[in-house]
Amino acid sequence: MNQETASQGLSVFTSAHESVARLTGWNALWFAAVLGAISALAFAPFHLSIALVIATVGLVWMIDGARGQLRWGRAVFARGWAFGFGFFLINLNWTVSPFLVDPAQHAIFLWMPLFALPGGMALIWGAAAALAGAFWSASPSRVFIFALFMSGAELVRGTLFGGFPWNLAGTTWIPGSALSQVASIGGVYWLTMLTFLICAAPAALVDTREAKGVLGRALPSIIAVALVAFGWAWGSQRLSAQTVLTERTVTLMDVGVPQSEKFDQGGAEVLVRYANLLRDVPSETGDIVIWPEGALPFDLLQSNEALDIVSAFLGPRTLIAGSARRSGRANEAVFHNSLAVFETAAGRAELISLYDKHRLVPFGELPATQIIPFGEALSGILPTAVQQTAKAGFTPGTQPTVLYPAGLPPVIPLICYEGLFPEIIRHAQPRPENAEWILIISNDAWFAGFDLPGARVPGLGALIKPINNLPDMGPSQHYAQNRYRAIESGLPLVRVASRGYTAVVDGYGRETGEGTPFIGDPEGWTSSVLRTALPDALAETPYRRFGETFYWITFVSFAVLAFLTWRR
Repeated sequence: MNQETASQGLSVFTSAHESVARLTGWNALWFAAVLGAISALAFAPFHLSIALVIATVGLVWMIDGARGQLRWGRAVFARGWAFGFGFFLINLNWTVSPFLVDPAQHAIFLWMPLFALPGGMALIWGAAAALAGAFWSASPSRVFIFALFMSGAELVRGTLFGGFPWNLAGTTWIPGSALSQVASIGGVYWLTMLTFLICAAPAALVDTREAKGVLGRALPSIIAVALVAFGWAWGSQRLSAQTVLTERTVTLMDVGVPQSEKFDQGGAEVLVRYANLLRDVPSETGDIVIWPEGALPFDLLQSNEALDIVSAFLGPRTLIAGSARRSGRANEAVFHNSLAVFETAAGRAELISLYDKHRLVPFGELPATQIIPFGEALSGILPTAVQQTAKAGFTPGTQPTVLYPAGLPPVIPLICYEGLFPEIIRHAQPRPENAEWILIISNDAWFAGFDLPGARVPGLGALIKPINNLPDMGPSQHYAQNRYRAIESGLPLVRVASRGYTAVVDGYGRETGEGTPFIGDPEGWTSSVLRTALPDALAETPYRRFGETFYWITFVSFAVLAFLTWRR
C-alpha cells in the first residue's frame, strides 16, 4: 500500500476528526458526556473494551478542537469534566441503591450519588485533561501525553480523600483472560496507563498538521498493536498452567437477606438461616466456613445467644465471619467493621483472631468530618440530619494485616471497599510474604436488586423484566476488580459477598468455584453455599515484589517519547 492509498483510507477518520473537533459550547459538553457514558460499557458486566477505544479517541479529538480556542484551558477542562461526569454517572449508578433501602430517611440525599459523586470525581479528570492540554501537540505525541496525565489522574483518584479507584481503565480486560495477566507484572495502575495508550492510539492517525506522512501518525497504533500482541501471547502462555488445589476446604455461606429486611425482628431470621446452613452442610475437621461482611445485624462477639448457636453447629470447623464490633475507649463507644475467626474449644466457639477494617469508605463508614478539612467546624452549620450523617461512622483499624489463625494458612483479610486497593496486599503486616491466600468479605446487598419501575405494567413488563434480570453493575464490577488482586499477587482469592458474587479464584484470576450469584427479585432471599478446595499460591509475582516500579519506568518512557515527537 503506497502513501496515497493509505491517505485515502484515512479519509473517514479525517472527516470524523473534523466533525468532533469543531464542536463548541453545549454541543461539545453533551457529546463529551455521551462519550463518557458509552465508555462504561467497557467494564463489568459487559467488558466491551472497544467502547473505551471509541470514547477515548473521541475525547482526544475533542481536546484537539478545544486546544485551538482562545480560552483553551477552560474548554479542555470542561470537556474532560463532562466526559468524566458521563463515565462516573453510569459506572456508579448503583450508589443510588443504598439511599433507596429506606427512602423515607435517605431519599433527600439522592443528589449525592446522582450529582455530587460523579461531578466531584469528574473534577479530577477535568484537571488531568487541562494539564495535558498545556503540553498538547498536533503530532502523535499527544496520545502519550494523554496516557500520562489520565493514568496520573487515576492514581490521584485512588488516593484523594481515602481513595476510590473504582473501574480503573486497566480493569476493562476480563479478569482471568490473557491480557489481564499483565497486571501481575506492574499492577493495575501500570495496566491502566498501557490501556489508555492503546485506546487513544487510533486518535493519532489524523491531526491538524499539513504534513502528508502517514508513518509518524501510525507509530502509536503500531506500538499499541505490539503491546496487545505481546500481552495476549505472554498472558496465554501464563494461563497454560493448571490450577493446583490444596487439601484445605472452604465453605462459603450467604443467606441472601435483602438489606431492607436484615434488621427485622432484631435479625432473628438471619441468625436462624445461618444456623440451618451450618447444620445442613457437611462438617469435616479443618474446614473453613466463611460468612460475609456484617453477616448478622448485631455484634456477634457480644451476643451470647448467637455464639451458643454457632457453638452447637460449628463442630470441628473454623468460622470466619464479618461483624460490626463495639469497644470502649475513654468512656465512649467505638465501633469497628471487623472480621472475626472462631474455633470450637470445649464445646464453645472461641475467638482466636480478629481484624478491624482499616480502609473505610469515605463519606460512608468514614465520617465526613474526618475527611474534609475543618469538617468538624463546618458540620455545625449543617441541618441536624446532615450533621448526624457527617459524624456517624466506624473507627478504622491500625493497618493492613496478615492473620495467622492457629491451624489455618496465613491469610490477608480485606473487607468490601478494601478489595479495590492493590497496595494493601503488599503492605500487610507482619511478614506479607508468608500469606497463602486472600479473603474478601463484602455486603453487596446495599447495591444489589436495582429494580426498574414498570416491570408489572402491562406492555412494559416484557421489555423491562429482562433488564432487571441482568447482573447488577455494582456487584459485578466489584467482583471483577477483586479478581485483579489475585492476578497481581499470585495468591488465591476467596470472596464471600451477601447478595453478590461468592467465589473462589486462583492466582491467575480464574474461577475454580462459584456460588449462586444474585439475579432477580430484589425482595427475595437468595441463599448461596459453595464448598470447594482452596487453590495453591503461585510464585511471587513481579508486582508483589517490586510494586509500582514498572509504572514509574513507563511513565518516564512515555514522557521521553512525547518530548521526542512533540510539535506545537
